[in-house]
Amino acid sequence: MEEKDNIADLPSYSKIRKDVQGANAIGKVVKFLSFFGIKNDGLNEAFSKIPNLKKEVEHLSTLPDRFNSHFASLGWISHESMNSPLMEKAVELADNNDISGAETILANHFTSTEISWLQHRFRVLPAFSIRFELIEKAYKDTLEKRFHSCVPLLLTIIDGAVNDISKSKGFFSENTELKAWDSIAAHSSGLTAIKDIFNASRKKTNSEDIFLPYRNGILHGRDLKFDNQLVVGKCWSTLFAVNDWARALKEEKENPPIPEKQLTFGESLRELKETIIEHQEWKVKSDLRWKELDNWKPRENINIEPSNFNEFSPEKTAFEIAESWKNKNYGNIAKLIHRFSNKEINIGKEAGKIRRELEYKKLISFKIKSVRDEAPAISEITMDIVYQLYDNEKSKEIVLRMICKADDGQMGMNGKENMSWEFIDNFFYSLDF
Repeated sequence: MEEKDNIADLPSYSKIRKDVQGANAIGKVVKFLSFFGIKNDGLNEAFSKIPNLKKEVEHLSTLPDRFNSHFASLGWISHESMNSPLMEKAVELADNNDISGAETILANHFTSTEISWLQHRFRVLPAFSIRFELIEKAYKDTLEKRFHSCVPLLLTIIDGAVNDISKSKGFFSENTELKAWDSIAAHSSGLTAIKDIFNASRKKTNSEDIFLPYRNGILHGRDLKFDNQLVVGKCWSTLFAVNDWARALKEEKENPPIPEKQLTFGESLRELKETIIEHQEWKVKSDLRWKELDNWKPRENINIEPSNFNEFSPEKTAFEIAESWKNKNYGNIAKLIHRFSNKEINIGKEAGKIRRELEYKKLISFKIKSVRDEAPAISEITMDIVYQLYDNEKSKEIVLRMICKADDGQMGMNGKENMSWEFIDNFFYSLDF
């Protein structure tokens, strides 16, 4: 396997640059024909955008290398599952000497519901699907900020998955080769680089905060303060990168590289025009998304009177959950639970599970005490409840952690219309005492 010096030199990136260079030449031909009165307004418009497209392609193709040069030593690497706008934002901050700000947006991303849509990727390959239940638990622990439990779990999942894929050695073994053809994650500046950092020897007990997931220090009980957002985020980012490496290996084995098909002049024109249009649409959406995130602010002085709840607010959904519990509408509760993946569920079966959990915990009354917007897609609703546990009446304060979803199933944003909310069902299990 030939090792490329830079990620930008990988075949997939080289092809894009070559295509744009070719398009530039075709564009000159079109302009030449236009000079003689042979015109096509659609093509002229498309090719007028090629200079900007060339700049954008050059920018995006070098982005993973720039990202790794800034962040690999800090435990973050570029990989196929990491979206370009996130990398772009992080690199922009790092270029302006704001490494701390860049790490914050990376950690926020990899410890939030923004990674939920990626989870289905873990159902595909055996090394991950067999561990899917553990991955689900780590995801839930992450959202609930139980960082002390999800860090060791993620480290063992990473190590075990790599062991199954390599058939001999885990992620942290000295001689494990984490390379694949045409793979961003498996480039020498990627997984191999952070593996050596994470596997550093930790021979003394350390009670100071650490911000890298040192496997030996954490799993052998030498690093005691590892339970923070940066360490968790780096574990998740690494797990996604390992999955991308494994997928690249599978793709290489099942579909070895074949000589590139030579497109006709007409096919090249059509493909180029489609690429330009798709890129422009993606860019507009991406810029809008980041602008919305940058401008988002948590609400202040939130009205907790039910009659004043906004239709798309987390507090309205929290109120609905409590009402459903009070009325023993377990099916509606089942529909509103936040789940790890978008896999279709049997509502009747899930409602049965909730019935068995709440059957002897009958809600008598409830009142929303406070609402706190923690992030664009996360709010916490604190309630005072009175419920009957068997023959005893109990009072308790519970917190519902609410997750926002857009109508397309992706992460939503608090304050926008047509948003729906789900909750993490952790409070169920604190009602027995």
